[in-house]
Amino acid sequence: MKKVLIAGAVGTAVLFGTLSSGIPGLPAADAQVAKAASELPNGIGGRVYLNSTGAVFTAKIVLPETVKNNDSVSTPYIYSGFRATSGTEADIGLQYSKQYNVWKPLMKVGSKNEETYIEGKDKFTYNKGFRPGSTVQMTIYKNLSGNTRMTLWGTNNDGYTGRIITEIQGTNIGTISKWKTLATAAVSYESQRDAIKATFSTSFNNITIDNKAVTPVVDTQDFAKVSVAGNNVTISVNK
Repeated sequence: MKKVLIAGAVGTAVLFGTLSSGIPGLPAADAQVAKAASELPNGIGGRVYLNSTGAVFTAKIVLPETVKNNDSVSTPYIYSGFRATSGTEADIGLQYSKQYNVWKPLMKVGSKNEETYIEGKDKFTYNKGFRPGSTVQMTIYKNLSGNTRMTLWGTNNDGYTGRIITEIQGTNIGTISKWKTLATAAVSYESQRDAIKATFSTSFNNITIDNKAVTPVVDTQDFAKVSVAGNNVTISVNK
């Protein structure tokens, strides 16, 4: 079964390239960057940038205890990623499954979205995922032997503690322009924006890039409150 981690058709379209806009604030939305400081395209949420060109991102993500997603059009996401100087954009992190009340891994690098699972697929995909309220250790490697890799370590909804390792192969990422972290509720079309009803809060703590602490810079607060303290950021989405 392919792409079972997607909560539904909306998530599939938004994440995996069947729409022109992509996840809010990400690559295909570049045409709308001019309004990014006030509003994300095709969704709501908060975004920070990390002014580093380093190769390895780490953070501890504190997942929401509860997620209120009281609509039929949006999907919550918590993720990081980067923009390469070549223009390639990466979305790497977690998507909420309302059906199973868990957070599941996702990766998209440029137009590539076919993950290779190296470890942990049976523990954190399908009907399993990271437990709400738990802490997930995230590591992203922009280029590991030509591939972009994500490792997530945490506890699933069955109480199992371990890791999942996924890659997008053949990305061959070169120089990074900047990194980012976001929490969003995404929709397929801008016309669905008014129907979004989503409330949740998450934190990225102890953010480092190449083992150096990096202080986030607030970019967008679109029905969201973004609070930075040192190399930690809390993003609360509420609409």
